[in-house]
Amino acid sequence: MPSNLSQNLSTLASYGNSVADICRRANLNRTQFNRYLAGQSQPSLQTLRRICDFFGIDEHEIFMAPEAFRELVRLRPPVLAARDPATGFAQRLFLNQSKPAAQTGYYQGYLTDPADPSNVYVHLVKVAQSGRGTAVKIIARYPRDQINLPKRLKFEGIATQQAGRLFCVIQESKMRKSTSCIVLSLGDFDNTTTLGGLILGTEPETGNEITTYQTVWRYLGKTPDLRAALKRCGVYPATGAPADLAQ
Repeated sequence: MPSNLSQNLSTLASYGNSVADICRRANLNRTQFNRYLAGQSQPSLQTLRRICDFFGIDEHEIFMAPEAFRELVRLRPPVLAARDPATGFAQRLFLNQSKPAAQTGYYQGYLTDPADPSNVYVHLVKVAQSGRGTAVKIIARYPRDQINLPKRLKFEGIATQQAGRLFCVIQESKMRKSTSCIVLSLGDFDNTTTLGGLILGTEPETGNEITTYQTVWRYLGKTPDLRAALKRCGVYPATGAPADLAQ
């Protein structure tokens, strides 16, 4: 009788072009893979990891009851690793996540420019699970005339977690001139409510100059008062910022 593993492998294989193509792309022995499909043998731990990485699933998921596994892959179709190294790396880094890279919901973000610490910039951040990855959206407001930017800028990006750090790559959504990398410490707990770190990227006015900012994200929850959170967004003198910014 086929095992859970063999039946689930058959489900995964149905998302590929053919067994031969899967084995060629995943660097697997075709004869041995057919034995796995037939339930005649089981892969080694190293081979199992390679199979799971190829299909973008977790190792424990492949041993689930077949009906539950079929429902899982129906809702979250496998992401077959690409042949080219660049796409494969992006998929492996950002799209093979069994859980969000950080606590999902909304954050109030604060940043300061070390070269000019006289101002505090406040923006709104949304972190959400998106398929096999973690999506990040940021809204920043610049109400002052002396700043050569639109009154509102939106950024979009993707995040991953490594060694207790949250790594985000974001880009300004409209003109796509400004791209930045954000690295935040997640602390020692799963539900950390204050994340601190650095932003390194190109400045939003032209996308030319490289800038570095210190930043803090404070968790607001999954359903905060978004109107109030957006109202707090803007640029404030460091010595005259709203009281809640200093808390």
